[in-house]
Amino acid sequence: MRVAISGAAGFLGKHLVRRARARGDTVFPLVHARTATSAADDRPLGEFLEDRGVDGLDAFIHAAAVRHRHGVPPGAYREANVDLVALAARAMAGRTSRFVLVSSVGVYGWPSRLPISEATPFAPRTTYSETKVLAEERLRAIAPDLGLGVTIVRPSIVYGPGDTNGMLDKMARMIAARRYAVIGDGRNVLHHVFVDDVVDGILLAAEHPAAAGEGFILAGPETTTLGELSRHVAEAVGAPLPPFAIPLRAARAVASVIDAATRLGLAYGRAEPPVNHEKLDVMTLPIAFDITRARGVLGYDPRVGYREGVPLAVGRTGP
Repeated sequence: MRVAISGAAGFLGKHLVRRARARGDTVFPLVHARTATSAADDRPLGEFLEDRGVDGLDAFIHAAAVRHRHGVPPGAYREANVDLVALAARAMAGRTSRFVLVSSVGVYGWPSRLPISEATPFAPRTTYSETKVLAEERLRAIAPDLGLGVTIVRPSIVYGPGDTNGMLDKMARMIAARRYAVIGDGRNVLHHVFVDDVVDGILLAAEHPAAAGEGFILAGPETTTLGELSRHVAEAVGAPLPPFAIPLRAARAVASVIDAATRLGLAYGRAEPPVNHEKLDVMTLPIAFDITRARGVLGYDPRVGYREGVPLAVGRTGP
């Protein structure tokens, strides 16, 4: 393929560029702005969108986004995750037949009925997830008039080598520093996806004829539990887990105090709080995904399970 990939300087974007090139694709890596560490052929996204001389693309993969991070103002999420999607789509009209938007399973929230499938209603619980819903809606609304074939992919939480601020990386650092304990009974089901698997899924979505106009959940080949995941990470970093767990009710009580202090501006203005309700949701609420649709339509075949993937992702991480 001839494919442009926005967000090429990010964790997922770097893996997308590397994998696409390895299989022989012609890749245009697009970044927010060039820096001293940019690759020689990285191009600023804004410049590329204005360059009508680059057309004939088989796909434009929009992986650029402001990820869910503490302290990001709502307006920044809206500008990067909604407005930029519409701007990119309009700029790519006539230059590509396939626009792939990398969304998130966060659009579904935390439903009680599992596993989550593409038929599950949207119920976002965070500002980040709300902007992903808005981005999907905006893109689908404008795409017909632009003549764009739209495909939306919704990855689960992605983990893998090179992610220095993700869930598993943070867990690894806390375990290595002896500042981690399992919260609750550790039996809640979790479902992530290794970066190599999600990259393969995104590239399938970019090239498969049946993917046009569709949306797909991309998750890993298996689920785990918080307790099992914590043990995998502890083994990978070579540090023990404490022999006790933190009661969930106590953790929620602390999170309520921290969230209130943050809202009132009394603490954690810039520093990331050690715990809050959003973090506890990600760690302790059960979640699982049905990837039948992606398997059947795209031939998506995730293969990296936790036993293999966690050591590749975190290795031996110091405090």
